Amino acid sequence: MEDVFELTYRYVVPSVRRVLAGKLVEKGMLRRKAAETLGLSRSAVSRYLNSERGMLIKITGLEDVMSMIEKLAERITQEKIDEYRVQEEIAKIATYFMSKKYFCTTHKKINPKIDIVRCRICSKVFSKQ
Repeated sequence: MEDVFELTYRYVVPSVRRVLAGKLVEKGMLRRKAAETLGLSRSAVSRYLNSERGMLIKITGLEDVMSMIEKLAERITQEKIDEYRVQEEIAKIATYFMSKKYFCTTHKKINPKIDIVRCRICSKVFSKQ
């Protein structure tokens, strides 16, 4: 079975970054500045914006997650929060995503042997205790 932290980093974080990069650019931030803010290269941001990266998970249909990303984009552009806080907030969004079991159907596609009905790993590991 795959490690839930690796799955989060490999699949969820890039999807969050893709949507967040798009929101920042929509709000008028230059791609160069968005890359700096997200701790990424300009080419990585371009790949996110061109839907060449972070596309496996469709976050846009999840209103709660989209709201969290929108609020973070707003805080970044209005409050100018630093890169450490940005990374912390991205991690919180990814953790929330995993705790809600939103990754389960994608995990099933990656590993058909997973029994998503019985599995409670993410909901337990990523929940607030």
